[in-house]
Amino acid sequence: MADHFVAFSIPFFLLFIGLESLFFWRKNRTSLRVNDSLTNMSCGIITLIFELFTKGGLFVIFAYLSNRFGLFEWSMNSAFTWILFFFVYDFFYYWGHRLSHTINFMWNGHLPHHQSEEYNFTVALRQGALQDTLVFPIFLPMAFMGCPIEVFATVLLLNKFFQFWIHTKAIGRVPFIEGILNTPSAHRVHHAVNPRYVDKNHGGVIMLWDKLFGTWAEERDDEPCIYGVRKPYRSWDPLYAHVDWWARLWKDAVNTEKWSDKIKLWFMPTGWRPADVTENDPWKPYDIENYKKYDPEVNLWQKITAIALFLATLPVISHLLFEQFSLPLWKKAALSVVVVVCLYACAYLLNGTKRKSLEGITTKRTNEEFS
Repeated sequence: MADHFVAFSIPFFLLFIGLESLFFWRKNRTSLRVNDSLTNMSCGIITLIFELFTKGGLFVIFAYLSNRFGLFEWSMNSAFTWILFFFVYDFFYYWGHRLSHTINFMWNGHLPHHQSEEYNFTVALRQGALQDTLVFPIFLPMAFMGCPIEVFATVLLLNKFFQFWIHTKAIGRVPFIEGILNTPSAHRVHHAVNPRYVDKNHGGVIMLWDKLFGTWAEERDDEPCIYGVRKPYRSWDPLYAHVDWWARLWKDAVNTEKWSDKIKLWFMPTGWRPADVTENDPWKPYDIENYKKYDPEVNLWQKITAIALFLATLPVISHLLFEQFSLPLWKKAALSVVVVVCLYACAYLLNGTKRKSLEGITTKRTNEEFS
């Protein structure tokens, strides 16, 4: 049922993306970058496809643990049950989100959401396919509390839907709720690579967790947010985006000589590398002042074809979401392959043959974007 809500929401997501784009076009004649926006939404579709074959299993595990080992029985007719577990879910979300930023192997699941160098509604749809699977154990205490699976699935969905509206630069600070609930301003900080903003504001709906556990940071007018990741993902490929960090870790694990480091690096803080690997293959420092966005040069035909391929996937993924429980496994798999091939072809066209950064556009921003 949750996936039906996601399918129903697709037209509304696209509507708000269009309205946001129109807003900025009328305000300062800037438009969404086609390559970045399509990749963001393609990553979201890849995630939906992955979850078609995995999320049901996670829910089955949760339901079994809740029914078999749950310490308490909770009435779904009681508002207290829903309110309590809404807050409990958000508490565990904070810790799952924070750990995703601070443990090497877990960062891979959340990394795709941060790879975009833009910040708009399409970024909200850029989810990591492996993220929910990697953080799922964080939520198991809710099962042992006896949380009904229906309540768990609902508060999960509400938390995700809430976070759509905070991915925009069109809304400045929101009076009265800043620092209490998540807002576009608070979440811009979370997506920023500015040193003072890194690994801040992990809350899903409630920001009080960040204030309580020392990860709160306020957006500053004198330091506009710069978006992306410190090890940039220089591609529009929505498939490799989901394993990029693991590929980097695997390369380091192969290259380090110490067997302890081959295992250790996966569980160390994000970005930790063995000393011998760092010495022989150092990462270039992130130049926040002069960095230019990834923007390969493509012709109009490539761009139009990429858009057409992406649009062709929308009715297919909607059909998969609506009919997933009635479709035979082979048909779900076949349609999924069709979607993935279309999205990969879309990325291939957008990556082009000649890579060229945005002319004259660095990561520096003006405060006009936030007014």
